[in-house]
Amino acid sequence: MTEADLQGHWRRNWLRAPGFEDSTTRVHWVQAGPWCADIRVPLIRPALAAPALSDLSGPDLAQLLAAEGFAGRTSLAGDVCTWARQCNWRGFPCAVDAGALWFDGSGHLIEDGVHADYREDWHRVPGPDWTAFAAYTTDAEGMLLSNGDVFVLGLGQRDAPAWPNLAQALRNGDAAPADAASAFASVYVMGRWNGARGVADLSTQPYCEGSAVLTRTTGSADLTLPDFHGATVSRTLHLTPLSAD
Repeated sequence: MTEADLQGHWRRNWLRAPGFEDSTTRVHWVQAGPWCADIRVPLIRPALAAPALSDLSGPDLAQLLAAEGFAGRTSLAGDVCTWARQCNWRGFPCAVDAGALWFDGSGHLIEDGVHADYREDWHRVPGPDWTAFAAYTTDAEGMLLSNGDVFVLGLGQRDAPAWPNLAQALRNGDAAPADAASAFASVYVMGRWNGARGVADLSTQPYCEGSAVLTRTTGSADLTLPDFHGATVSRTLHLTPLSAD
């Protein structure tokens, strides 16, 4: 296994673990040189009849918190790949993410867990080469990966604390919906470019899906997202190309 084998856009077909199987979560992993971004959004989500995240019930917010997203750098040691999560939607600390990789007879990439018992099946999505950018605003930082047609943006706080018990507390009524605001302060978005505008197709902030969240300029982009309370917030997203080394 080499770094060249991993380049591009991968979509997961299924995850299997003892007593568990998932073939419906929408999982995308993008690799650009040593840089990676990953977004995972369950297919089943609550109806968004309310105008904002803050208007959803605790159980509905708990369901949205099942999504995942991270961005960072990969390293290979033989066939074992480790994804170092420099930004993680679920906060820190997080478990070491490492898998033993191999190709099956159909060309699918198989990932076997190193620190956990699971197997994932991935297929490559054809498309142009990807480029990675460090991305930051006045109050957040992360990474943007783009191939000119599709983009993945991961943006949040490097030192954001984890919220391991929040979803259960929201389901039980032990936490109020407002307690989830900090968890949604980070955002992961996958979308497509329509000229200079980046339209969100999939996001941990579902209220932005179908809308233009990015407008490209030279060396930056205008970022527009709804906040937890539904207000539209626009910021400048500064972009710096990341080295392929």
